[in-house]
Amino acid sequence: MTTDKGILHRLLLFALGDGLYGAQVSYIREIVPDQEKIPLPGAPDFIPGIIHIRSEVVKVIDIRRIIPLGKDRLKKKIIVFVPEDTNATRFGILVDDVFGIMEVPDNVVSHLDRSDSKIQNNFMLGFLKISLDTFLHQNGRQYAAGGDDVVWIDFEDLIRTIIDGNQAETLVFRLTALFNPEYLLSGEWKKHTGKKK
Repeated sequence: MTTDKGILHRLLLFALGDGLYGAQVSYIREIVPDQEKIPLPGAPDFIPGIIHIRSEVVKVIDIRRIIPLGKDRLKKKIIVFVPEDTNATRFGILVDDVFGIMEVPDNVVSHLDRSDSKIQNNFMLGFLKISLDTFLHQNGRQYAAGGDDVVWIDFEDLIRTIIDGNQAETLVFRLTALFNPEYLLSGEWKKHTGKKK
């Protein structure tokens, strides 16, 4: 979106572990409360099961099953993706909390150089700083400057990689690089790449 203030990015802000993340709302279909999941035989560790939303089946991804993260919160939500193909399986990602949509000016975003092959592996588009407390206590979706770090996730790339069932090892590596780079260095993440329930 472009306004007289320049380009605005509409990002959904959410928490997972100790991190604060943003994702473009155009790739998000809806947000639902966490609920009991039906186990899916043969699924990778990071898919604890499926849920039903109306008449549709949604596979749920739980990153905590493969990557150690910070504090676990009680207000769990599932962010359901918009698939590129209407016939594709629906996926949702389990997060600790969802804070709402913020309209972020492009000039406050530190964009990553996507042409650098070292950077393309972690689903990151860039970084920005906000004041989550100010944002939560204001009316509207205005950007609130502050000291809280937000990682902007490339949900388009994430969705495409998840839907491609042949990229389980790549997916786990890239999710680990995004949510817990220190754990990536330990090599422990490799235990979850091909493991089936």
